[in-house]
Amino acid sequence: MSTFLNRTAVAAVALSVLALAGCETPAGKVNVLQSSTTAVVPGSTYAWAPVTSATQRSADPRVANDIINQRIQTAVDGALAAKGYRRVSSPSQATLLVSYYVGLAARSEIQSNSMGAAPMGACGFRGCVGGWGFYGAPMLDVQTINYTQGTMIVDLVDRASGQLAWRATSDRRVDSSDGDQAALNAVAVDMLKTLPGGVQ
Repeated sequence: MSTFLNRTAVAAVALSVLALAGCETPAGKVNVLQSSTTAVVPGSTYAWAPVTSATQRSADPRVANDIINQRIQTAVDGALAAKGYRRVSSPSQATLLVSYYVGLAARSEIQSNSMGAAPMGACGFRGCVGGWGFYGAPMLDVQTINYTQGTMIVDLVDRASGQLAWRATSDRRVDSSDGDQAALNAVAVDMLKTLPGGVQ
């Protein structure tokens, strides 16, 4: 009976971990910085900031290309439009200048799982027969998990003063599927959800 309860408890914990993993937002962990002196006025016009050495979008060739750049710009444009911001073609006509940066870093972590050994018994061509309640020593399963950590930053700069007005930073594990348009659209919406919206 106690073995059944232990297995049930382990299963419940495993399901709760899976549920938490499934609830992660598209942008992962998002941090927002907002200037206390430079306000973002809802409904403002914006343009993409010219790319310079100081505002390069990425140093990683996996994302520093025209395809990913266009997808990210499309995603951010859509999220800003949904908030009521209006894109203009010339930076000189915009209230806000928008830029982004994407960084990818290789990471690894060690995971260890302790598993109780199966009951000792005898096995033959008809299968295995359990012993009389004798258990082997617990086994420890240790694995190294390699993954890619992605960081994306979206900046809104007040063009007139040149001051950073608002910044959102997304930090999460990524894989190749995160570069498609639908995934990037969801990330952009999640990152910009706290940006002041509506038209004044």
